[in-house]
Amino acid sequence: MIDEKARPLLDKLLSSKKYADLCPDTVTRIFEDCLLRYKKPKDADKAAREKLHGMTGAFVLPDSTAADSLEALLHAHASTRERLPLSAMDALWENIESAIGTPDTILDLACGLNPLYLHHRYPDASIVGADISRWCVDRINEAGMEGLWIDLLTENTIPTSQFDAVLLLKILPLLERQQVGSSEKLMASLNAKHIIVSIPTKSLSGRNVGMSKHYGDWMAAHPPVNRSLTHTFETENELFYIWTENKDA
Repeated sequence: MIDEKARPLLDKLLSSKKYADLCPDTVTRIFEDCLLRYKKPKDADKAAREKLHGMTGAFVLPDSTAADSLEALLHAHASTRERLPLSAMDALWENIESAIGTPDTILDLACGLNPLYLHHRYPDASIVGADISRWCVDRINEAGMEGLWIDLLTENTIPTSQFDAVLLLKILPLLERQQVGSSEKLMASLNAKHIIVSIPTKSLSGRNVGMSKHYGDWMAAHPPVNRSLTHTFETENELFYIWTENKDA
């Protein structure tokens, strides 16, 4: 709960231009988490600002508004930039399709700009993208898809309708660092024929620091309930897992 001393600090965070791109639920959640860790509201405010600072501008390039093609726009976001060129993204999805077929409905959680590629590849599919970045969500809506400005750790925000595929690309380690156990809870809540998970094998700077083994061991120890691992493969920067629902579960 936010008390009278802390409320003005949260209100200031929520109205700050610096954090205007972040989902308000994310800002509130992080501030509340910091309040539990620090006795003084001012110390919690400082810690929250440090965490929020790491979430602003870390993924989107400052000159991204100048993008004049799909590939240039995808290059503006760190996650899709690592998967370029488009031929590499095509090869990635050919691999996924070999396991799940051609999806008609896709939910991409913590999506960044990935739905723009998905719309290019599957123009007739129903695609929903969710992210804490309003800039990314606006780009998705402008392209004619459904963009959701939501925080994945906030209750009752994720769509409950069934999807052929739900994407959790490089997000589970980030969620787990914020809230232990959140990844398993999230995967158990999804209404999907297939859950496609990826974990990073290199840092954003391209360094190999043992991430593949560390996160791979974690994934092996925390499989989603009532699902079977039907396909795994690795690209230059990611290790992919495809978890398929057990029909008799």
